[in-house]
Amino acid sequence: MRVTQPAVLVGAYDWEEKFLPKAEFEGRIKEMFAKLAGTGATGVVVYGNKVDNAALAWLTNFAPKIESGCALITPDGKVRIHGSGSPHMMVNAKRLTWTEDVRPQRDIGKHVSDWATELGLGALAFWASDAMPADLMPRITAGLEGRELRDVGSTLDPLLLKKSPVALNLIRGACGMLEKSVTTLRQSFKSGVSARAAALAAETVAYDSGAQDVRMLISMSKGGTPTAIDYPEGVKLDPLLAYIAIRHSTYWADGALTISASPSATLTKTQDALKAMIAKAKAGASVADLSAAAQEKLSGLAVHPVAQKAVNGIGLSLTEAEADRGPVTRLEEGRVYSIRAGARGGEGDAALFSAMILAKADRAEILWSSLA
Repeated sequence: MRVTQPAVLVGAYDWEEKFLPKAEFEGRIKEMFAKLAGTGATGVVVYGNKVDNAALAWLTNFAPKIESGCALITPDGKVRIHGSGSPHMMVNAKRLTWTEDVRPQRDIGKHVSDWATELGLGALAFWASDAMPADLMPRITAGLEGRELRDVGSTLDPLLLKKSPVALNLIRGACGMLEKSVTTLRQSFKSGVSARAAALAAETVAYDSGAQDVRMLISMSKGGTPTAIDYPEGVKLDPLLAYIAIRHSTYWADGALTISASPSATLTKTQDALKAMIAKAKAGASVADLSAAAQEKLSGLAVHPVAQKAVNGIGLSLTEAEADRGPVTRLEEGRVYSIRAGARGGEGDAALFSAMILAKADRAEILWSSLA
């Protein structure tokens, strides 16, 4: 689900060793170069921006709070980071990562060129996301004066998918923050405040819990599709549909839910649909089978547009890029997924529910669910 992206990231992005030990990053760098064995790469350029920084965060914890940044990494584990901002801002930028070498980013092409000269001969590898500017790789290549720069995204992206014990603990932490936020939303709804006030209360609790980033979408009309809050005030809506995404120590958790004082057939069927999907979910299960199980419980109700994509991988990104760049087709052991069920009846009659699951060999471990 696409959500509004803030202009500046304002949450708790400082690196904390108690959550993400330096040893975890050192192991990840070794994994990366093991994947590149035989390619002749003498160093890796890793790019990220405030919209998408999965690879950069995986290796360095550095999530650019403004504009973009890059990490220049050598096989011996040395890391140099260039981040947007003035030299005076680098004091704060250093707090975002475990490495001490953090410098201003002025001309990324020149930074890479100067660094490459220090490395000696050999090709360079380049790892970035689809969110990078179209002219970025050509600009870097131009500064290398004929030295090869290889895009290794397709080779390295799979490293982000299977979660280590440390990553799973962080996702569980994000799910805990999500639960606090959802509980506040439910309580605020019951108190009779407006949908906007309830959403703001839920967002505040998430940030107070230590969230790095919070994305909050709610209905703008009775049973309406969740969307960004862009109106000054509102009224209480019933049913209220909501979507909340929370980032904790670079890892995301998200959830969709429906709150209503008057249970309806649509709401009950949607809950049953999600239960059926969870029952089917395990490593090797096909998304088609999960969707079919949900459709059977919906009994002819139209699938809600938000639930058309029933399953997506989640972790360092809200929607992880699959190896083939297509949608998830089959669940893989050790990966975390966000699964959704949703339905529409008549006007104002709609429901959404979701769960965060860890795919295991024989079952799905529920990390979080909006089922009451």
